[in-house]
Amino acid sequence: MGAFILLSLILFQYYLKKEEVPEPVKIDLTASTEDQIKQMQQALDAAQAKIQQLKSAAAEAQSKADDLSAESTRNRQLAFLGIVSKAKTFVILVDMSGSMKDYDHLVRKTLGELIDPMDDDYRCQIIGFQGDRRDQIQPSLTPWQPAGQLAIMNDSNRAAAREFGDSLIGHFDSGTPTYLALVTALGYPAEAIFLLTDGEPSDIEDGSEIVARITRENAGRKKIYAIAVGDYGKLPELVAFLDELSRQNGGKFLGVSD
Repeated sequence: MGAFILLSLILFQYYLKKEEVPEPVKIDLTASTEDQIKQMQQALDAAQAKIQQLKSAAAEAQSKADDLSAESTRNRQLAFLGIVSKAKTFVILVDMSGSMKDYDHLVRKTLGELIDPMDDDYRCQIIGFQGDRRDQIQPSLTPWQPAGQLAIMNDSNRAAAREFGDSLIGHFDSGTPTYLALVTALGYPAEAIFLLTDGEPSDIEDGSEIVARITRENAGRKKIYAIAVGDYGKLPELVAFLDELSRQNGGKFLGVSD
């Protein structure tokens, strides 16, 4: 009787559902010792087979869970200033022209709302751009990360990105070489570009020409989100330019003001 109880306890733990629990294995204690050993070995072999079956099922379930988790990460979407995007790699272009001095608080707030939603799954570069004092057409670029690189947006880098944004605010000056800044951003390994500006471009005055060139050079590779900062309602040509730029490049236009 003792051998029967012990064997039943050994086998019971390997079955996950009540309906899967087999009939207890009974050992004929009147049989010869050799036959009892054979019966116990057969029961143990069956238990090991069941264990392997359950392990295979668990491994398959884990694989499916991992696949679902990876798919969820790929399909994850964040809302930046109400703009929903599946992109996980970004370049943020910040207009540092002189007129942006009037909107430093809006720039700080807008950058925060772009940076804060990101986490370790996201990568980003921030580039301040303005006209060179000696040549208003050529851009003077101030990148956060080394040229061509994106940073993983973990806790420390998010804090560093916000500090970098604050540092740009004290250096607003000169013109707005938007076209050349966009060309620079197109060279980065990013899925999307955010453009923050308060005025029309100074490097190419015809906004429609910039839209045509950038759309052609981009060729649908990156989404461009255009954000007008400040009193954009008084600047219909700026709004028309940014709206067309974003629409032609798979993004959206947004205005932020007080």
